[in-house]
Amino acid sequence: MTIVALFGAGGKMGQRLAQNMVGSHYDVRHVEVTEAGQARVKAQFGAECWQPDDAIKGADVVVLAVPDTAIGKVAVSIVNKLSAGTMVM
Repeated sequence: MTIVALFGAGGKMGQRLAQNMVGSHYDVRHVEVTEAGQARVKAQFGAECWQPDDAIKGADVVVLAVPDTAIGKVAVSIVNKLSAGTMVM
């Protein structure tokens, strides 16, 4: 099974992406740093959010559905922790 770490899962784009993955063959690890976003993920998907470092361990794909202004900061915080071959989108 393909493991997807979805950063920003509680935001507008993240929720749309997460909804599209419901019932798929992906193992989605929702990552959301805000309490409001975490509450949205729980309410909409019944899922608990992962800590970023835990979510990327063994992930095949990392999706950055975060605001444009946060992409650089998030990418820098995870790039050295990713396994070789992990796809970042």
